[in-house]
Amino acid sequence: MKFLAAILDALTAFVQRNPLFVLSVVVLALVAPALLKGVAAFILYLFLGFVLFVGVLVLLLRWRIWRVQRDMERQFRAGGPGYSDGSPFAGRQRRGREGDVRVHKTAGTPEKRVASDVGDYVEFEETKEK
Repeated sequence: MKFLAAILDALTAFVQRNPLFVLSVVVLALVAPALLKGVAAFILYLFLGFVLFVGVLVLLLRWRIWRVQRDMERQFRAGGPGYSDGSPFAGRQRRGREGDVRVHKTAGTPEKRVASDVGDYVEFEETKEK
């Protein structure tokens, strides 16, 4: 019963918001019922066309995503640029032993940002508290 009351409340609110539209539909229904049938059919076909258009767009989007995903998987398996046998690190050659860290100075880095005579050196000793 609450469902029917909610529908009636919504219809009355629509009539209150759009009185000219409701009046024109009532006059059209009384004066030319065949024309009203044509208008209703047009609105129905317009709505169904919109739903069909949105459905086709969703299917095209899903197909495109699936195709891009498949192409990326194929490129990864085939060893695209920078890849060999599917691993992103397989194409790189290791230099030195594992765990060795090498720091290289870049040419654009300035030697010092602060003069050497700035600041004091403070000796300290670590102690353990009991």
